[in-house]
Amino acid sequence: MNVSGIKRIAFAITGLLMAVAFLATGLQARDADSPTAESTQTRELASFPHGKDKHKTLECSRCHTITVAEPDVKDFPGHVSCAPCHNLALEALTKPAVFCGICHEAGPISKAQPSLFRFPKPQVRTDFGTDFSHPSHLKQMPQRITFTPGNQEVPGQFSQTPRCTDCHKRIQPTTPSTPEMTVETGHRTCFKCHGEQPVKPPSMNQCAECHKLDGPHSPHLYNLVKAFKHEDHEFDIRPRKKKEYPLAKAPDYLCSDCHSSVVAAGALDRIKLPEERQCAECHNGRLGLPDALARDVLDTLRR
Repeated sequence: MNVSGIKRIAFAITGLLMAVAFLATGLQARDADSPTAESTQTRELASFPHGKDKHKTLECSRCHTITVAEPDVKDFPGHVSCAPCHNLALEALTKPAVFCGICHEAGPISKAQPSLFRFPKPQVRTDFGTDFSHPSHLKQMPQRITFTPGNQEVPGQFSQTPRCTDCHKRIQPTTPSTPEMTVETGHRTCFKCHGEQPVKPPSMNQCAECHKLDGPHSPHLYNLVKAFKHEDHEFDIRPRKKKEYPLAKAPDYLCSDCHSSVVAAGALDRIKLPEERQCAECHNGRLGLPDALARDVLDTLRR
């Protein structure tokens, strides 16, 4: 038998040992009446440490592959990505839940669920933040732009300064279970401009330019003020003097007027709710204007 055949057999045995060890550990944990402190700690540890010294030296493309046609990472890297540095058989036998549990979940295999893992793992907070600057994305765009995929040149559509409503569009019709506004996220959105030949740097292959270890995460501020409705705030009802007409303002000027902290935020963690003084310009009880905000709303804005 040649060397290649021996390697294939060794790899198959390693995979079998890993599967048996991890499945046995998972079944034991599932049969337990209640989770112990040790099992809880094991679950917390079973997440991939991108920030580990050795892992930080690797290029993202070493383990992940994205293309213009398929820009989202949908699969875990295979064993071949880990094997050059890790003894998979030893890791599987000595600490199967902590090591194998990074990618795998113990459970029965069926036609509907043929594998022992899911990706992305649910309820696991990423250790990457996103380096996104609103001021950078509100600058004037070139008059001609080449979109990817397809390398299609679209003239004249970006000659004006981008608006908030280009990315945050109203959702119609709205229901109690859906948000009022879209939040454009993900590679598909970014790669329209940051493709293989980006309109402005970075390109789609410069992952570290956007994804920062321990970087800022977007705060969960949406829908904190339960009584607020965007559709009730589409028109400026503040009194105006005659000389102020017509108003030469962008269609979404109220967005940037209320969300001034967002427009000026150079990082996601700098985004804040509108300030009380901004709301009080309308919500003050004067003739023709709404009543002052309720105490619970003010307490939310003051967080």
